[in-house]
Amino acid sequence: MRKRFISTLGLGLLLGGRLWAQSGYTDQAALTKRLQQLNAQYKNLTSLQSIGKTSTGKDLWVLSVGQGDRGKKPAIVIVANLEGWHLAGTELTLQTAEKLLSGASSDSVARLLTSKTFYFLPNLNPDAAAQYFAKLKYERSSTARPVDEDRDGRVDEDGPEDLNGDGLITQIRIEDPTGTYRVAKGDPRVLVKADASKGEQGQYLVYTEGIDNDKDGAFNEDGLGGIHLNKNFTFEYEPFKPGSGDYPVSELENRALIDWLYENKNVYAILTFGPSNNLTEAYKFDPMKANQRVVKGWQAKDVAVNEYVSKLYTATGLKDAPSLPSTKGDFPSWAYYHFGKLSFSTPGWWMPKDTARAGSPRPAGATPAPGGRPGMAAGRGAAASPVLGSEEDVELLKWAKANNIEAFVEWKEIKHPDFPGKKVEVGGLVPFVKWNPPVAMLTPAAEKHASFLLSIAKAMPEVEIVNVQTETLSSGLNRITVDVHNKGLLPTHSELGNRVKYEDRLKIVATPAKNQKLVSGRTHQLVRTAIAGNGVEQLTWLVSGTGTFTIEASSAPAGSSKVTVNLK
Repeated sequence: MRKRFISTLGLGLLLGGRLWAQSGYTDQAALTKRLQQLNAQYKNLTSLQSIGKTSTGKDLWVLSVGQGDRGKKPAIVIVANLEGWHLAGTELTLQTAEKLLSGASSDSVARLLTSKTFYFLPNLNPDAAAQYFAKLKYERSSTARPVDEDRDGRVDEDGPEDLNGDGLITQIRIEDPTGTYRVAKGDPRVLVKADASKGEQGQYLVYTEGIDNDKDGAFNEDGLGGIHLNKNFTFEYEPFKPGSGDYPVSELENRALIDWLYENKNVYAILTFGPSNNLTEAYKFDPMKANQRVVKGWQAKDVAVNEYVSKLYTATGLKDAPSLPSTKGDFPSWAYYHFGKLSFSTPGWWMPKDTARAGSPRPAGATPAPGGRPGMAAGRGAAASPVLGSEEDVELLKWAKANNIEAFVEWKEIKHPDFPGKKVEVGGLVPFVKWNPPVAMLTPAAEKHASFLLSIAKAMPEVEIVNVQTETLSSGLNRITVDVHNKGLLPTHSELGNRVKYEDRLKIVATPAKNQKLVSGRTHQLVRTAIAGNGVEQLTWLVSGTGTFTIEASSAPAGSSKVTVNLK
């Protein structure tokens, strides 16, 4: 059994008599080396930049891919692992970049790389991700900056403890008649929330593995760091909630990301690998939310774009992902509502719908609970704790068994100082297993995401000036008419971008010759509403005098086109 497990997952580390599967994921040092090697191998197509550092000095890397002046070409941004525990997002970003570059010699990819730019940001929360590679392993979303999470005047004083010595932080369950968790019907190891409305009665209290260090009645509520990046952005930011911070965008990591995005006006759309999903199932139009003074729903035209992009995504074979709504204060929502860009998100990999089928995706854990990620639930008197909380976790364990993946620490009775006289057991789901399969399982998903990126890049807007007509009205007076055509299949910018003043809208600049006079029309004007895919905006000028009259249409996210008309 153990030999088969090692051969399936690769290198493992023996901790406390059990095998922890490293599965080939990349720590910060290896990530840096891998990016540097890509940059050296494809030096004519890439550049590597650190946009900032964490409080512990780790670089936040951006790999730019494209030919020529990448900053002046419409771009897609791929962002991963704002959560810290989503190692699969980092790996998918790296593999997708590698596959895109390895195919750069083909004509179709080469053409795209001459006209488009791809920005890959594989790990925006490296301090939290480091917990995967630490001696004590647990899923962590918080940055490393010390925070007094429980407002007791001390910082980082009540983190988890490894009570069974296996190197993993799982859960403790306490038999108690006031408990709120019961045993799942499909697997006695799994605990789910008891539903009193259905006559269900709880049997267990459940907390993360540890003790109440500061004796305040809560467990592990003030561990290392404290700010969760995906709760700390400005859209629907929730103050005074665990992990959200004292004010939005308080962290070095998300400030660096936002500053960099605002500096790069060529960004057209953003793809986030993380625990939300509007790609396998597009958002629905909600007129009430979309028309509020403070908009909280996607605009109608943007929903139509989302539906089209969703079809591109599922056409690659990426289907049957779980329903994962966005959460308050998260990055994908900020990218749309406050940055005004088309924002798409996906977990990238999910546990197979058919658990007997190995290697295909469909994750367990359906909807993110209030803790901010799938599988989070609040224990009594404690901060949000990662516990088994869904009957779907039964399917996860079946899938793990079919694929020889060690996914569960069997419950083991211990003596706990905070529960004298009570039966207390340690066990539960292995950290990271829900969302981070063995790396080998990510290769098919990476290939599909590379294909999807090429599809969306082909559909991106591309402006051209066509149907140039000149009509002589009288001696020395001419009417010039042009069509500004978007030959792409996506609009020149989002509908919400019309309301976001920073959005780089399409600009039309008309430049008369020195001896010419503009009788009607403007030298500079904005196309204030987006030009739809295959849409047209017609413009007219009246010009007196002879010589060349130049017209240029341009926006950083949609490209540019220029024509010159000779008037005689």
